[in-house]
Amino acid sequence: MKNSRLLAEFREIDSYLTESDEDEDWDEDRPTLAQTQFDNSILKMARTLLQAARANPIEVTGEIPQVVLRLTRLDPTISEGPEADPRIAKTVDMLQEMGIIVQLGERVQEELVLPPSSEDKPSFAALVPSLRINLDLSVLIALISDLTHAPLPASIEEANKRFIPPKEYREWKQTRRKQTQKTLDHDAPDAGDPRELDEGLVSVEDLPHDLATHSRALTNQLLQEMSRSMIQEIKDRIEQRGTSGIPTSISSVEFWVTNEARDRCLRIVSKIGAVNEKRRAYALFSLDPSDPAQRIPLEQAEQLFWLNSRFDRTLPLFPLHFHSSSPLPPDSPVLEKRAARHPFFKALATTCQHILDQETMPHPRSVREKKFISQPTPFPSESSASGSPQGLIDFTGNAEIQRATVTKANPRLTAHTVESMLWGAELGWTTLTANRTSVKAILKEMDIARLIGKLDGLDIGADAVDETASAGDSDRVDPGVQEAAIWIVDPRSLAEQMCSQALYQ
Repeated sequence: MKNSRLLAEFREIDSYLTESDEDEDWDEDRPTLAQTQFDNSILKMARTLLQAARANPIEVTGEIPQVVLRLTRLDPTISEGPEADPRIAKTVDMLQEMGIIVQLGERVQEELVLPPSSEDKPSFAALVPSLRINLDLSVLIALISDLTHAPLPASIEEANKRFIPPKEYREWKQTRRKQTQKTLDHDAPDAGDPRELDEGLVSVEDLPHDLATHSRALTNQLLQEMSRSMIQEIKDRIEQRGTSGIPTSISSVEFWVTNEARDRCLRIVSKIGAVNEKRRAYALFSLDPSDPAQRIPLEQAEQLFWLNSRFDRTLPLFPLHFHSSSPLPPDSPVLEKRAARHPFFKALATTCQHILDQETMPHPRSVREKKFISQPTPFPSESSASGSPQGLIDFTGNAEIQRATVTKANPRLTAHTVESMLWGAELGWTTLTANRTSVKAILKEMDIARLIGKLDGLDIGADAVDETASAGDSDRVDPGVQEAAIWIVDPRSLAEQMCSQALYQ
């Protein structure tokens, strides 16, 4: 919100007030839009935020969250010129009187929030990831994102300018909007926003609302990456196993994904990813970026994935392992953690299965003995003669991405998210996710399952969900160390299409 935009509101309010003064002598009963008390869009937004905070107290403490409003482009100190108006300062004062913390101006480097170091020991049992780590779709996207690999901006000011999308992207976005509008209403006129094609755009505030929202989200993720790289955070957390008394080499860690997460990832990246993000996505699954229907050797795939990255093979992502729908033999090393799982893993698996069982028809990926949930999907493989995905994935990006199916139990949960969580919980592995909303929803479903007796006989402890959302296995070296069931990292979205700068030489 800029001074000029708030001043435009004030001018509109003043016009209603003027009309009311002119008309009051001859028509006292005439309706008026004139304000009876001072108000504007910022104050209305503040009241909505306060209402949301009161409706969502912190679960553990019951405290009401503190609302912090940062107005980066509002300056109430201007006293002269076209952008001066005492009502701007009055607005800031009223926000503070409402109990809102008001911060003005852009964040400086010192304000970037640094995540706690992996060396910091929490007051409860230390949590470390398992040697086999289960990845969900959100983390696959984060590992591919240009935010994770591209050179970082030198300053916050530069970060704020990175995601003002280029003119070509805005033209494409406007064309897409017109096509969608024609589909919804054949008689509707084309109503493009002229700001989309303005080559002089220098601020996120000048973008149309949808692009501005997306740009701000990407900028926030970039600032998080500047504070602490996601890849470095994952590496440090894995290496924490060694400092906790569990001998671990990072090269011994394995990353596993479901077929559904792999397929959805490729469809999404093929549709909205740019050149470098597509290269990483195809290489991650050992597909040739120039012809994704063909497989490439593992060494070549790894080289292509880390090409132009700030990192060099920092994580052992190759080979990536896939959960199989085939029955697993009892002596399979994949099952070695299952019998000794902490009750929290069992409770989480029971809850996930209960969610999937509520679908209208038996879920095609539901657990059946040791087959678990993934079904075989035609895909390039060593045994495939043509190496073709047989038309299931459109690598051209022309096909629309089907929305993920939400579960009946909770509309915040998608079937593929619950599926990924179920695999990790069934096998006793850590599930790595960037989907904090889904984790909260699943923990809420666990509470419900416990209340209705679905978790009877599983002693997960009263604090297992609230404090740790994770649990350990009985074979640990240090009794104070537990292997986490859920590991949450900050998200990284596909960003290359929105970038306004050439980041690679």
